[in-house]
Amino acid sequence: MNILRKARKDYENIEVPEELNYIVNRTINQSNNVKNKKRKLYIKGLTTAFATSFALFVILLNTNESFAKAMEDVPILDSIAKVFTIREYTDETENELVSVKIPGIENTGNTDLENRVNYEILNKINKVVQESKDRAEEYKNAVLATGGTMDDYSPIQINVDYEITYQDNKLISFVITKTESMASAYGEQYFYNIDLENGKELNLRDVLGENYKEIIDKEIKKQIKEKSEKNEDNMYFTAEEGGFSGIENEYHDFYISSNKKVVIVFQKYEIAPGYMGIQYFEIPNDILI
Repeated sequence: MNILRKARKDYENIEVPEELNYIVNRTINQSNNVKNKKRKLYIKGLTTAFATSFALFVILLNTNESFAKAMEDVPILDSIAKVFTIREYTDETENELVSVKIPGIENTGNTDLENRVNYEILNKINKVVQESKDRAEEYKNAVLATGGTMDDYSPIQINVDYEITYQDNKLISFVITKTESMASAYGEQYFYNIDLENGKELNLRDVLGENYKEIIDKEIKKQIKEKSEKNEDNMYFTAEEGGFSGIENEYHDFYISSNKKVVIVFQKYEIAPGYMGIQYFEIPNDILI
């Protein structure tokens, strides 16, 4: 096995017990015992209140810098946001500095999809953060065991954040990025591409058609050749070394870019040495959704 790829495997190969349950509680309280006469007055008052609130919203958005900045996180202002932050927290100990923002989806019209995706995301992030904390503890213990002191140890920085890469009324695509700095920086990304009309997660077959593999394989090989010729430092693994030889299946990592193109992603060490980082290949074909 290639040494760099083995290093990545050893780096990640820490067993961590499953933990943390995800509970989604939604409480809707409605009152239906309003008399007809009062109902009319209530609706009229509610309409007036809404108009006043909307006017205030617009004023704040255009005059208050902090408020406007906060609203930048809302994907589309003229519709209900479909990505929100489930949990956000920071934690600082002698071992690590942690900053985490965990996303979820809502108001898709498919509660089962939302609960499944949000549960998966929350548990995945909790797991990878715990793995990073465990590595930080091991690293600190190694420093102390070899005669070092806490002055020789720098807390590990662990960061989790997300970015919406594409959204319209049919689909939404977002990327979760976890970075960790120890002896060197290390990052991983997780991808979610949601079909809002049909309530499902998309795969490469869905977005590029039955011949997705032929399309992707041809384009990636072409781009690897172009990148290698353009810069001699771009040294991709050969097929014999475990480098790119073709997409294995329709569930390979990808996201939809802002110009509505598929971007195929390979994690650090997957097809190239670690110094080249995560690798991205945009496929020029139009998507089918």
